[in-house]
Amino acid sequence: MRYPLLAIDGGGTKTIAVVTNEKGEIVATGRAGATNYQVVGEKQSQLALQAALQAAVDEVLAGQDEAEAVMADRETVAFDRAVFALAGIDTKRDETVVREIVASALAGLRVEVGEVIIENDCLSALLGATGNSPGVLLISGTGSIVFAHDGKGDFIRAGGWGHRVGDEGSGYWIGKEAIRSVLKMYDGRVKTESILAQMILEHFGFGHIEDLYNWVYSENYSVDDVSALSMVVEKAAEQGDQVSCSILDKAVTELEQLLYAVLDGGGNDVFRSAFSLVLQGGILQHNRYIREKILASLNTTHPRLQLITTHPEPIHNIIQRGLGC
Repeated sequence: MRYPLLAIDGGGTKTIAVVTNEKGEIVATGRAGATNYQVVGEKQSQLALQAALQAAVDEVLAGQDEAEAVMADRETVAFDRAVFALAGIDTKRDETVVREIVASALAGLRVEVGEVIIENDCLSALLGATGNSPGVLLISGTGSIVFAHDGKGDFIRAGGWGHRVGDEGSGYWIGKEAIRSVLKMYDGRVKTESILAQMILEHFGFGHIEDLYNWVYSENYSVDDVSALSMVVEKAAEQGDQVSCSILDKAVTELEQLLYAVLDGGGNDVFRSAFSLVLQGGILQHNRYIREKILASLNTTHPRLQLITTHPEPIHNIIQRGLGC
């Protein structure tokens, strides 16, 4: 059995592997946990990747009739191309490590792959969405990053340094700024009246600011839980809370800095003319205030940009990347 494409979207929380037909329609899907080796380690990354791939292949085989299944049991499943769009490929060393992880995962399966593409998941999503034309992808979800492609094979990125030292303007960053602001108000360092503290306490079911502090330094603290506070900040801002509005304005500034570092940096004039813009991530998809502020700024400085609306699931852009190579 031969299929044109095996596409994989692997991140820090989950992995999805899909098999497509010639039309790009998904005929089989496999899911597993995180494959970002920076988060889970190399061995767990390999096991999760192999599990997602095996599940997709098993679904392909399960869809055969009895005669085909007997034949398929004696041979491998072949793919013309496989695109591994994986988080955690940020440096040359990362590329080497991830190639070894992919090779080990494939070695444990009865599959044959013609062309293998292994690249950063953001890069795959951008190329799939823009069809290799000049374009910029800005992501603000749990984390934040911007990727740009000049249409000639050169790429630029900014951000994406992770929650410990970066991810400015992301959901996690907004949530962290909210906690910082609440603690400053508790100390008396910020005198502004705000409903944010009470809303955060209610969100977690805490009775006192010290409960929030204790949680931050407990084993229950998580990036995802802090990121979820971005929605609390948004609700408070909608009610006119000035502290929350200030946090969102700072998030806009941080995301604009990411964008303009790419658009105006590197001596590249491509983005002074027409190019495509893709916005992804929960903050840019659901926080209207941040989204509209950024678009208003870009429409002033780069009026020839074209905003592309893509499928909310990145795997669909990765499929287009694989079919369009």
